[in-house]
Amino acid sequence: MNFESPIYVKREQASYLFSRGILATRLEVIGLKFQQAYELSNKIYLKIKKLHKNTISKSKLDEFVYNSIKQEYSKELAEEYLMIEKLRDTSIPLWIVIAGAIGVGKSTLSRKIASDFGIRHVIGTDIVRDILRKTLSKDIAPQLHTPSYLAYKTLRPIYNTRYDEVIIGYENHSKYVNIGIEALLNRAAMENISIIIEGEHLLPSFFDKETIKISNLIYITISLEDEKVHLENLSSQYSREKDELIKHFKNIRKIHDFLVHETKIRKLPVIESNDKEAVLANVRKYIIEKTKKVIF
Repeated sequence: MNFESPIYVKREQASYLFSRGILATRLEVIGLKFQQAYELSNKIYLKIKKLHKNTISKSKLDEFVYNSIKQEYSKELAEEYLMIEKLRDTSIPLWIVIAGAIGVGKSTLSRKIASDFGIRHVIGTDIVRDILRKTLSKDIAPQLHTPSYLAYKTLRPIYNTRYDEVIIGYENHSKYVNIGIEALLNRAAMENISIIIEGEHLLPSFFDKETIKISNLIYITISLEDEKVHLENLSSQYSREKDELIKHFKNIRKIHDFLVHETKIRKLPVIESNDKEAVLANVRKYIIEKTKKVIF
């Protein structure tokens, strides 16, 4: 049996093993389908093999990839690849905030984006909420100790006469969680690390206007306009609380619509998630456009 001899990519700090699969995954980030990405990755591998060396510098590899993308597709895509690689190497952190109601697909999306851009820290706001529940008792913060879509049940009667009680309850529930979100962002800034925070509690109104304007903070809200698909997501993505979520779907949709509305009136991006491949591509594209302003 013949085994391919390994090729190592040399960097300043350390070397790593070249992988066609990993390169293909990185090529997907610029919009190539996996089959296209893997075929191009294999062509690049064959070019490297012709050098008859078991080591290639990272800059030389990037040159091969750039020229191959440019030849097979376009100069614009080739430059996007280099920009993303530069982002991976930069010391400038990215803070990506992905908001969305329960069941719109933001958790899966966040993990994929983290892999695409080499971000190691992905934190869901549910985790922050659970930690705060240990700190703030039910007597102090009753809204925090109920699901967001049922937090209205903790409201005093005065709230019920003028405003939608589900939305008021959701806001009161979320404001406590945002204490922890603010601490997370401050920590990320202090340690100069990239982070993705995702969850239903990330109302843009809770973010300071100056914070939202920070060039390396990227805020996105995920929308799912098709209610049928949203309901199917709740049935397929959740097991233990599935029946409860379906029972209160109307309240979850109210929160969805409110979050989307609050995002739009602040002229922040809302990305539709009816098509899973399209939403990933659109989020990637938006992050790339934003990071160009950070790096260059």
